[in-house]
Amino acid sequence: MKLRIFKKNKNRHILYSLFNRKWVYVSYISDVYYNRKNKNFMQSHQNRREALIIGKTFHSLGYNVKVACCSEPQECDNRQYDIIFGLEPNFLTMSKRNPQALKIYYATGSYWKHQRAMVINRTDLFNKEHGTQLPYARLVIAHDSCEMADVIFQIGSSFTIRTYPPELQNKIKIINQSSNFFQECDLKHKLQSVSIKDFLWFGSSGSLLKGLDLVLEYFIVHPQYNLHVVGTIDDEFMDYYQNRVAGCRNITFHGYLSTASEEFMHLAYLCSFNIFPSGSEGCPGSVIALMQMGVVPIASRWGAVEQIEHYGYLLPELSVEAISEAMEWATTLPREKFHKLIKENISYSKHTWNLERFENEFRSLLQEAIKTKI
Repeated sequence: MKLRIFKKNKNRHILYSLFNRKWVYVSYISDVYYNRKNKNFMQSHQNRREALIIGKTFHSLGYNVKVACCSEPQECDNRQYDIIFGLEPNFLTMSKRNPQALKIYYATGSYWKHQRAMVINRTDLFNKEHGTQLPYARLVIAHDSCEMADVIFQIGSSFTIRTYPPELQNKIKIINQSSNFFQECDLKHKLQSVSIKDFLWFGSSGSLLKGLDLVLEYFIVHPQYNLHVVGTIDDEFMDYYQNRVAGCRNITFHGYLSTASEEFMHLAYLCSFNIFPSGSEGCPGSVIALMQMGVVPIASRWGAVEQIEHYGYLLPELSVEAISEAMEWATTLPREKFHKLIKENISYSKHTWNLERFENEFRSLLQEAIKTKI
């Protein structure tokens, strides 16, 4: 079907065909349509390539599609839509304007009340124990998107579903995201390079929510093991820990690293385990990227992938004691078992989190939701 081109605007994009009579409003990411040829932009996060697939899938099923930036209120129009899809706040606005439409909420993280409680509880506990005044980071705004939705497409796992109230859980359909990691792991090189003494924490902002404090506290008093910290760290958090880790030669802060960089690849081949005691995730992209390189996950249930007990270690709670028990497990694994875990992580992640599977699952779930509404 030939697409009609509308005036360019990075906050919206239209997929149109004269043969299509129905309309979809997608409240998500719109500027991907103007950056498709920018390789660095498109590979920096998997959701950018997935956004293109979402629009293409709706259009191929016979819908005209308006893709709008989810946070630009001026992109909320008065057209009558058959389907409203995506994220708040525009998802909410357009759902209210189109009560007859099929409303599909696209959940990329845990239930908002869970994340909000985790941010508050973890920060308050840290400030009390350390005599600090660190601010809340990644504190989500309250909304009722999930309650308003007819169905929820959830990026995550069964662990993610459990963060929702029971009355909402039957709305949820799990979908596997793709990965923004494109490197192939050389298994022979991995097995030769990996060090049982080198560990990773790989995350983003929200250092307390992602459990970096717990990981640092363990390694500060265990200098026999090396910790590599990769990712953006909150300024106030770093200000506090700078002096505490000043004399710790076993802890290295690498800052933000592109997963395509030589330094990241070196760490991925070197490190044996990824410790990720996060308090809230959808599907943890950092965990699955490292699994593709045979870095075995040690994660909380909120930062875990499905069947983590088979592919790594599930932390029973968010505490230094739980990390200590996990480290005991990791460092005493028989060599044969450890190498088997590396191989299984590479194979499982490669076949589970890829763009082709995301497209197939999204299309299947979407067709089912449309059929149910009809």
